[in-house]
Order: sequence, then C-alpha cells, then structure tokens
Amino acid sequence: MQYRMVLGVAASLALGANAAPNPKITPAPAAAKKLALRDSVPASSGSSALSAPKTIAAGEAFDGGMFVYDRGVSCEGQSEGGDSDAVFQIENGGTLSNVIIGPNQMEGVHCQGACTLENVWWSAVCEDAFTIKSQEAGETTYIKGGGAFGADDKVLQHNGGGTLSVSDFTVETFGKLYRSCGNCKTMYERHVIMSGITATSGKQLAGINTNYGDTATFTNIAVSGVDDICVKYTGTDDNSQEPTENGSGADGTYCIYSESDISGDTSGSGSGSGSSAAASSSAKKTTSSGAAKSTSAKSSDDEEATSTSSSKKTSTAKSSSAKATATSSSTKKSSSSSTKTSSSSKATKDSDSDAKVEDRAFAGWFRW
Repeated sequence: MQYRMVLGVAASLALGANAAPNPKITPAPAAAKKLALRDSVPASSGSSALSAPKTIAAGEAFDGGMFVYDRGVSCEGQSEGGDSDAVFQIENGGTLSNVIIGPNQMEGVHCQGACTLENVWWSAVCEDAFTIKSQEAGETTYIKGGGAFGADDKVLQHNGGGTLSVSDFTVETFGKLYRSCGNCKTMYERHVIMSGITATSGKQLAGINTNYGDTATFTNIAVSGVDDICVKYTGTDDNSQEPTENGSGADGTYCIYSESDISGDTSGSGSGSGSSAAASSSAKKTTSSGAAKSTSAKSSDDEEATSTSSSKKTSTAKSSSAKATATSSSTKKSSSSSTKTSSSSKATKDSDSDAKVEDRAFAGWFRW
C-alpha cells in the first residue's frame, strides 16, 4: 500500500514537472551602436598610393579595411585642385567606410551627389578634407564617425545644395570645420547639422551665408580653444568678390543652438547668442591688432578659383614688407604718445594705412 502511494506521488510530481511551462528568458537590450571618439588617427592596416582617384559608383559601397590611401604627391597648401586631384570620388548614393586619408594628397574626398562616409579619417588635411561638389536641394550627405587633423583652413566644404549631417566627429587644429561656399559661381541654400562633435584648437565650427538662407544646427558639442561656434556671412555669386562677415553666435534662425548644447571653452565670443555675441566678437577683432582685418585678407571660399605657387611667393614677400612697415609705424606711434593731439592723430592714420597694406598683402596668400 505504501509502495503504491509512493509511486502515485512520484507520478504526480513528474506530471506536474512536465506540465509546468519553461521559464521565459528575456535577453538584455542590445547596446546602442556608437562610434567612439578618438584624439588620434586609428592604427592602419597598410597603405596604398593611388595613381588616379578611386571612384565609388552610384549606390555602391567601398570598405577600405583601415588602409591609408593617398595620391603619393606633396600637399600644395591652399592651392585649389580639381576632381582629378581627389583620393576618392563618390557618386550619388555611394558609401565610403573604414579609410584613412594620408598626408600625400591635395583634395581628399569629393562627393558628386548625396553620399555617406563612415569612420573616415584624415591624418593631415591639405586644401580641404571633404567637398560636396554637387547635391540637390532636399538631399542629405552623412558623415558618421571619423575625424580630421591639421587643417590650415577648411575641413568640410559645401558647394552643392541640400544638407550635410555630421555626427560623432573629431577635429583638431583647424580653421573652419564646415564652410558653405561663400562665392561660388552658383550659390544655393545649404544646411549643416552637427551632433557629437569634439573640436580642439580651431577658429570656427561653421561658416554660413545668411543671405542665401543657410542654417547650422548644433547639439552635444565639446570644444576646447575654439574661437567661434557659428559665424554668419553675406555670400556672393560674384567669383571675383569675397563674402563679408555679418555676425556670429546663436540667433535661433541661422545659427541654431543653446548654451546647453555646447560644453568646454571657446577662446572667442561666438559661443554666445544674439547681437551681444556679434558685438563682442567685433570688439575683440578690432582691439586685438589695432585695426579690424577685412574678410578679403582671409582665405577664399571659392572652390573653382586657382592660385599658383609663384603668386603665393610674391604675396609672401609683400606680406613680410607690410609687416615690417606696420611694426615700424607702431614703434614710432608709441614713442610719440606724449606729443600733441594732431601728432597722435597722424600716427593713428599711419597705423590704419599700414593695416590696409597688410590686408592687401595677405589677400594673395590666404584663400577662403
């Protein structure tokens, strides 16, 4: 009897075990994929010097496997190159990923229509790192991850229309991270969206043309030693003219960001908002050298103009002469500071004249 009871209990337990549902295991949610920001170029897997630009066809993708690609030629500074000088040409809808652009090149990457760059790095920017040569309104080019180092002037140049979206990007030692072309022969309304940017030692994160309706939007930006977040210009389609600066800082219309979107320190005043930032920026530029430099004394925004090395040498010589003249004038002005008012006025006029000579000399050297 006892034996039958034990068997019955055992059978019941077995039946209960079989009938109980298996525990449901809920997997942990997948971590969001985010490209890590770096403060240096990643290690390369090898190198390749291309004899001609490598073209990525429309809708195709190229994974460089973290090889260093360049053209095996010396950088010629801010001398304009063309499509034939680029390392990569990306056609509309193409994607370039996991590539390091080496220092021995002139033009970096050209995009002929909306394209995508993922984890692309520039170890030493030459004239520009990346240029949107053409793009329709309503189209968007994406730069996801990657970074650029050592740009004398522009990193990302926008000549076509539409939007450029830049995320999780590192830039160090640069002039302008982004510039909407200021005097291309054909001008467009352009937009840039920046998110997750780490920028160190630069002049401007973005330069846009307000008279063409450009906008620049910033979120999650970390800066150190950057003069201005967003600088506004009045652009022109006259290739012989230079754009003029008309302000800087957040305004909610063209330069779109709030104080909470920017962390770190800016050495200039362009991280502020509204007219007060623009006024402060103007005062800073006027007092730093005794006379405000004209925008034509900076580098050209035009991607189609070409300068020669001989003209650069000539402008360098003129620049040195102008600097010497300005220094001499400044010394004379200091030594006669206690003289009568008319003498002080004359010294001021001399200083202003020298500053204008210096501006004209520098105009041949730098390009927007």
